[in-house]
Amino acid sequence: MRHPLPTLLIAVALTLSGCGKKSAGTLDAEEADNPLVKRGIAALEAKDYAAAERAFRDAIYEDPAMARPYLELGSIYRQFRPNYLNAICCYKQYLNLRPDSEKTPFIRDQIKRLQQKLYDGILEQGGFFRLRAEYDRTRAECARLRHENDRLRRGGVAAPKVAAPAKTVTETIPKKAVTKTPTAPKKRPERFIYTVRRGDTLSKIANKYYGDSGNWDAIYQANKDRMKSPGDLRVGQTLVVPNLER
Repeated sequence: MRHPLPTLLIAVALTLSGCGKKSAGTLDAEEADNPLVKRGIAALEAKDYAAAERAFRDAIYEDPAMARPYLELGSIYRQFRPNYLNAICCYKQYLNLRPDSEKTPFIRDQIKRLQQKLYDGILEQGGFFRLRAEYDRTRAECARLRHENDRLRRGGVAAPKVAAPAKTVTETIPKKAVTKTPTAPKKRPERFIYTVRRGDTLSKIANKYYGDSGNWDAIYQANKDRMKSPGDLRVGQTLVVPNLER
């Protein structure tokens, strides 16, 4: 008769080594069969985001250990019912429950983007961007005036006076000073048109046109009618870039 001990030891070893452990994707798929999660997914497909939010919240209340509802809520708060703080919290809770998920790099990137949007929104509400833009415009105008003043000074130097032949011993006829008429500066357009490319931010575009990424709010203010926030950029989008030197 064969002794059962070796078979038992093999089973224990396989269990301890992690054989048979379900992947994060498998667990997410299984949780999608939960009735409340199913209801939330169906509401999402119907674009009833309020109903989807309620269903996923009910699923979490019923079983706080489920991760899939947190992932879906993070997406809702990020895209359809904007609430950046809630989206960050839901994404982080999903990662706590599914630390080995293949979605981890994407979710971490979304958290960083949401944190930046949240930070920008706080600064904008406090008037920081408006004051910074005003300061940058004033600094640009001062620099332009200094440059213009230096240019005029260099171009407007009077020629030296030359004495004419003397009529008498005590009289001379002075020659009129000759001045150089300054060349009129070339007029620059009041604004530029820029098409957004992949990887662009308002700071990068400001640095390209103004040599100072801090002037990005001037671009945002000029395009507020087509942008929801400073980070609302899409590839192919057309932006108006005001000329700060005018």
